[in-house]
Amino acid sequence: MESVKEFVKDCLEREYDLPADVDFDTFDFIKTGYIDSIGYIQFISMLEDEYDITFDSEELDDEENQIAGNLVKLVERKIKEKSNG
Repeated sequence: MESVKEFVKDCLEREYDLPADVDFDTFDFIKTGYIDSIGYIQFISMLEDEYDITFDSEELDDEENQIAGNLVKLVERKIKEKSNG
């Protein structure tokens, strides 16, 4: 199975042209304008569907989760919690 980081990166690159020199782990896809609010909701929905997880409103509103590396860590944590639960 594709890693969470690869999946997130592939999704972003499928919809948007990411600069070649971007540091993916610190890339803020909202503040840089690569994804607008509608795109963000669609992106989150793809992650929820792919990994059978759910984000709460606090997680969605947390600007830290708009940084690609942080979002990957959050998804990985949710997958782990689901498999342990």
